[in-house]
Amino acid sequence: MNQDTFAEWLRTNADIKSYSIGRYSKAINTISSELGDYGLQKINLFHLTDTAFIDTILDNPEFKRKNDKGNRMYSTALKHLKKYIDYFYDSELQAELLKEELEFEKYLAKTPTDASKANIEDKPIDKPNHRSVNNKKVWSRNPKAASEAVAEADYLCEFNNQHKHFTSKFNGKNYVEAHHLIPIQYQEQFENSLDIHANIVSVCLVCHKKIHHGLFEDKKEVLEKLFNSRRERLIKGGINISLDELYSYYQD
Repeated sequence: MNQDTFAEWLRTNADIKSYSIGRYSKAINTISSELGDYGLQKINLFHLTDTAFIDTILDNPEFKRKNDKGNRMYSTALKHLKKYIDYFYDSELQAELLKEELEFEKYLAKTPTDASKANIEDKPIDKPNHRSVNNKKVWSRNPKAASEAVAEADYLCEFNNQHKHFTSKFNGKNYVEAHHLIPIQYQEQFENSLDIHANIVSVCLVCHKKIHHGLFEDKKEVLEKLFNSRRERLIKGGINISLDELYSYYQD
């Protein structure tokens, strides 16, 4: 991030006049150079990866005096910068998550597993590895476990085994997709791994899309049935939550 990319983002995303774009983008460099005068650490604000430090500046008495003299132009610039930082790093994180999802689905499609060969035992296992993207954790998933879970379900939709849309060209089976019932993004909240057979359900592509993109009221029926069918297995796997807790992960 720098002054030019910030100005371009303002031009595209902020409903402000052209002359204000230049003023706000330059104001960030001015504030960066004056942080020491406010008794704060002197850094380039365009190098921030989160917005907490901006709140510290906005609450600083010395900054407030300067800001009042400048008709609050500096605080407005900082508030725009907060939105830009959130946009910039959330976009990068979402791109990384999408890349991970595509690699995961590619493996599942091209690596069919015979359920009879899978030695599935529901028990707690340690959290998976993760990598950090913009100070947020991206948790690794084992596509082999998902492939085995789908095979164990005999390549049927676990919400309704009559949901048969087409045959996969890779394995000649009914096409279904693997879904982590408790989304893997909430792994930090659990002591044990969410990437286990008990938490991976086999669903048709329509049910899968509904779970991810449908209205909450439309997906509740699917979630309830899947949860009730997996509740005891989840407990054996060291995961004990209520149906309402599961719903909370899908109400964004």
